[in-house]
Amino acid sequence: MILVVVMLDGPSALAGDALPTDDRAAQPAPRSQRVPFAVTALAVSPDGRNVLTGSQHGITVRSWPQFQELRDLATDLVHIHDLCFSPDGRRLLVSGGDPARHGGVEIVAWPDGGRLAQVTSHDDVVYRGDWSPDGLRCATASGDGTCHILDASTAARLVRYDGHSRAVLAVRYLPDGGTVVSAGVDQTLRVWTDEGVHLRTLDHHTAAVTGIAVRPSHDHSGPVMVATISDDRTVRLWQPTIGRLVRFVRLTSVPKAVAWSARGDRFMVGCVDGRIRVIDPDTIAVAGDLDGLDDRIQEVAMHPISGQMVVAGGSIRSVSFDDRVGNETAP
Repeated sequence: MILVVVMLDGPSALAGDALPTDDRAAQPAPRSQRVPFAVTALAVSPDGRNVLTGSQHGITVRSWPQFQELRDLATDLVHIHDLCFSPDGRRLLVSGGDPARHGGVEIVAWPDGGRLAQVTSHDDVVYRGDWSPDGLRCATASGDGTCHILDASTAARLVRYDGHSRAVLAVRYLPDGGTVVSAGVDQTLRVWTDEGVHLRTLDHHTAAVTGIAVRPSHDHSGPVMVATISDDRTVRLWQPTIGRLVRFVRLTSVPKAVAWSARGDRFMVGCVDGRIRVIDPDTIAVAGDLDGLDDRIQEVAMHPISGQMVVAGGSIRSVSFDDRVGNETAP
């Protein structure tokens, strides 16, 4: 897989990793570096000092910005599909499983990696997981067509949501802490409470919906906005709490991953053609089109300190661009 670093806003990249005495922290980030296993999950530690990658190999902790392998985290999951830090940054939600057999999650202490809880409650892999804003609950999306709400302390299942007719590929809590949005192969978004009460269905996509990203809001004015990506090549903006499709754009390549900038004034979409589209949410115009990778992009994650973006593909590579127009610049 490729990990691409894209400068969006904020200060320059931090040097350092989880081992401050390691002299690799002083080395410049490589222009390109291969990694041995296809990355299917990606996260950046809350302090910005580590990049975590998940794959069939397991979970690897890497230094930032060099991406050197530091250690592996123990896991019983055969395939890793998602890595998500808790709001307080002290726990990691690991999602995955064995296709067509079972799926589950592990809750791991960060940074020591000790396992706090685990559960295998799905009949197929868990593709995505998310934390409630207060960190007390977790939501899961599974290939078995269901979503679960779990107790974040014990991983015990509290709620089973059966609103989808096919595999569920994405799930996100909204900032109110009680509303969940999920999406999947049935081409719909389902809006429901984390008590399992269905609120509404949004069905404008014409192919599988593969990703959901919630727009950061600092003043909390107006309805919350989410971006979705789909195999129909569209990126759509929604206000799910009022059931409104705001606007959409059709891309020339299928989008595979999406993430917002910290300010919420741009969102980035990684596509199967290896390019990164930078989109202005107010106009839905593609403000930048970057030639980022040699192969498809699988995962993206925002760096919480530097404002850069990490993109998972087939090697490790850094790219910088002007956030105002999204133009690529020389490294």
